[in-house]
Amino acid sequence: MLLVLMVACSDGEDTGGSGVDCTTAPEVDWDGFGHGFVTTYCVSCHSEQNTDRRYGAPEGLDFDTEAEFYASGARVRARTIEEQTMPPGGGVFTDDLQLLDVYLTCQLGI
Repeated sequence: MLLVLMVACSDGEDTGGSGVDCTTAPEVDWDGFGHGFVTTYCVSCHSEQNTDRRYGAPEGLDFDTEAEFYASGARVRARTIEEQTMPPGGGVFTDDLQLLDVYLTCQLGI
């Protein structure tokens, strides 16, 4: 059964196991999606500007820039898409999770 699922989702392009087909997926980038996603769901805790209210976010794990977000991309994928433990209160719209998957896979190669 697993083999059938793997074949059904494969188009020959390495998608890192996400199932996203980058040739047909909507184009998303930092300016058009990533920055807004991070602003909406992440920087209330994960920002260098938050020195007194990080709500348990590790010091130094900040997403103020695309480079900082990229550096933690695998962790973001695991916690936000796979485990859905981030943000801690939940509330990420399904469409946003799908676009995050596309962004991480197609734009960042994660």
